[in-house]
Amino acid sequence: MIDNYNYNELYKRFEPQENKCTYCGREEVQNIDECYYIPLFMTKDSTNLVVYRSVKFAKILIGIPRCSNCKKIHENASYKAAMLSWGTAIALVVLLFYNMIALGGIVLALGFITAIFIGIYGSQQLKDRFAVSNDIYALKDGAETNEIVRDLVLAGWSLEQPAP
Repeated sequence: MIDNYNYNELYKRFEPQENKCTYCGREEVQNIDECYYIPLFMTKDSTNLVVYRSVKFAKILIGIPRCSNCKKIHENASYKAAMLSWGTAIALVVLLFYNMIALGGIVLALGFITAIFIGIYGSQQLKDRFAVSNDIYALKDGAETNEIVRDLVLAGWSLEQPAP
């Protein structure tokens, strides 16, 4: 199933032999470390007792070919998204503290929850949006277009780590 990949024992990952960038479809991969390695998980065993839960799973890393330009775009998108969303969240918290006396306890609590939501969820959404605005796939979207990843997901592997 993973014929066009080499297994790197040192890094415990499958490295692609293909050189065309999956994210932009135009450039070639110059360095294997610039590829995006998406983790895939498969549940091996799970125990679900009243007082104890345990999940054992296998994890593999599959390399998605990515050129240096797309890697740079992904890194910049991640940085800009984090700065913008967490900056907005911090500004909201400062505004809440400034108006703490005028606002009620429930409004303050909802404001803090909203700030945390903006920081976490907003960062992820903006990162994907910034990547797409540069005419490349977002990290996970590009990985999901990979034929090997799709085949492994159909064979029972998952993109999400199993929760205990």
